[in-house]
Amino acid sequence: MAVFSFFQYLREQWRALPQPRAVDNVSSKTFLVTGSNVGLGFEASVHLAKMRPKLLIATSRNQVKCELARKSILERAVEPNMDLYTWPLELGSFQNVRSFADRFAMEGNGTLNTLVANAGVFPNDYIRTQDDWEIMLQVNYLSTALLSILLLPYLINSSSPDSPSRLVFVSSFAHYFAPELKASDSRNSILETINQPNLATLALLGIMFIRELASRLPESIPFVACAVNPGLCHSEITRSTFSKGWFSSMIKRLALVRSTEEGSRTLVHAAVASDRSMHGRYLSGCEVAEEGDYLFTPEGKACSAKIWDETITLLSGIDGRVLEIVEKYLRPLIHD
Repeated sequence: MAVFSFFQYLREQWRALPQPRAVDNVSSKTFLVTGSNVGLGFEASVHLAKMRPKLLIATSRNQVKCELARKSILERAVEPNMDLYTWPLELGSFQNVRSFADRFAMEGNGTLNTLVANAGVFPNDYIRTQDDWEIMLQVNYLSTALLSILLLPYLINSSSPDSPSRLVFVSSFAHYFAPELKASDSRNSILETINQPNLATLALLGIMFIRELASRLPESIPFVACAVNPGLCHSEITRSTFSKGWFSSMIKRLALVRSTEEGSRTLVHAAVASDRSMHGRYLSGCEVAEEGDYLFTPEGKACSAKIWDETITLLSGIDGRVLEIVEKYLRPLIHD
């Protein structure tokens, strides 16, 4: 358990992060990175492309952005000897996520070793999607969870004891500041209650999802699922959120913002490092870190379990494969 420490934050932001290095040969592996046309996802895709995997699938919101991302990734990676697919994926639409999973089933070569769930939005205005959810909640959590579960069979079937598959959720130190959610009233949906979330709550939801998934994966399955804090970086989110005002001036003057490339190292580390102790954990600065205290309280544990149940129920109504996958690959969990 931990609480946020500003001094710890400063130490992490100023600490040099290791250059990404794959311990194992990745020439036979398939990586998928969402949100790859800009920011952390783009830089992570470049790092992975330089490692020469068998296949890298990099997603963007539309075909135009996909084409631009492909060109830029290949230029930065110096024409790697690998297959690079750039597929459109609009996480603001559940149907688009389902269609993407169908395409992967037909064209994704049948294997998936690592999914880096990076794509996210943080608009300044309140926006509802065509599925009638607040856009941040749907893109950053619900659709990302849907994609992760639909692709879970490929991750599990591609895994081996010597080289476990990876599911990497991009999270944030902001989860330390998330308002405590309540699970005491079983009649009310927590997801419906937080359909106007902030960044801190979304970070908390992602960590909860990873913890609940990891606790339900049988120990016999070699797998690593983790939530990663890239730190405060120059990215699309920080540009739209902290572009003006005294706070922006202060963090720039104190050099408290990492470059996007530096931040992406945390994602790639989680995707290729040999450390399996990160399973079910929160990572910060390329190291396993303690999650916020709330997650370990009775209320936090109950809330986490309830949100998992609500998420699976909701996503099962969107795509019947979700419940089939959960029942086939995950074990039921009885919480204290």
